[in-house]
Amino acid sequence: MKTRATEMFGIEHPIFSAGMARVAQAPLVAAVSEAGGMGCLGGVSFLPEALRAEIERIRATTSKPFAVNLLLPDSLTSDDDDQWRPVRELWAQLDPTDRGKMAGVEPLLTPGAVRGQVEVVLDAAPALVVLTFAAPGDFIEECHRRGIKVAALVGSTGRAIAAEQAGVDLLIAQGTEGGGHTGYTGTLPLIPAVVDRVSLPVLAAGGIVDGRGLAAARALGADGVWVGTRFIASPEAFGHEAFKQRVVQGESRELTLTRAYTGKPLRAFRNRWTSQWEESATQPAAFPGQYAVAGMRVETGYQDGDLEWGMMPAGQGISSVYELTPAGDIVRGMAAQADEILSSLA
Repeated sequence: MKTRATEMFGIEHPIFSAGMARVAQAPLVAAVSEAGGMGCLGGVSFLPEALRAEIERIRATTSKPFAVNLLLPDSLTSDDDDQWRPVRELWAQLDPTDRGKMAGVEPLLTPGAVRGQVEVVLDAAPALVVLTFAAPGDFIEECHRRGIKVAALVGSTGRAIAAEQAGVDLLIAQGTEGGGHTGYTGTLPLIPAVVDRVSLPVLAAGGIVDGRGLAAARALGADGVWVGTRFIASPEAFGHEAFKQRVVQGESRELTLTRAYTGKPLRAFRNRWTSQWEESATQPAAFPGQYAVAGMRVETGYQDGDLEWGMMPAGQGISSVYELTPAGDIVRGMAAQADEILSSLA
């Protein structure tokens, strides 16, 4: 299945695994790329030197192209002490044990850490950098000078147009069905609307877990798919077995769109923390401060399988995820099923 996305990176299948924070580490990234798709590292979870080491782990496992996901909103890249002070005060109020537990979000609560991530990624020069929340023009230009392609994750036509004007090479249009940070427009209306308004290749995201979703995305005009939740249910994904089994056994009605963990809308499993937050009607701290408010609840889902309090992002496609499957088999099976569907329809 050749598309503008496969041609851009010289890959076999137009299937990109999402750069899920914590979940998408070197084993998952390498497995997806080795299978002919493109794996994406959740770079936001690593302090700079750890990020450098994780990229080296990927390259020690595969020579295939891969991507790195970064968050570059002003709130994370600013050097303004007044802006960072409330975030650091929240962080300082946490018990030292809690802070140790939150290694995966420490970069988002540490002034200068995201700038360090940027330098590491520019030096490493992966095939693609995926930007979430913001697409700074100066960063995009520097990536292009170093031969790195840039994609932007968007949830509306307005954001898509702005990202194209900023100079990105690829757009990922994610519908609200997706897990993690997501918007409010459904995938089915969003994808053709974005495709109609931009000239760039577009990946479809949100609720896509199999070849039927890939075939549908192609019919809507997308050049490939960006898949997150399906890859959580794989041996290579980072995360507690209880989290993975919850994805396999869960239903979409168990999910909620909440600001309780990060301060931004995030689709995750409903639990005691999300319910208490909704009932309290408390306003979340500004991103990224809410991570510190939520404390180690952000990490206990991934690390300990804490179903009661831990953050467990997932998309509405879980209703069609039935078993743990190796990441490479997910890629190959998705591609084969989409080929069969499109051929039969033709």
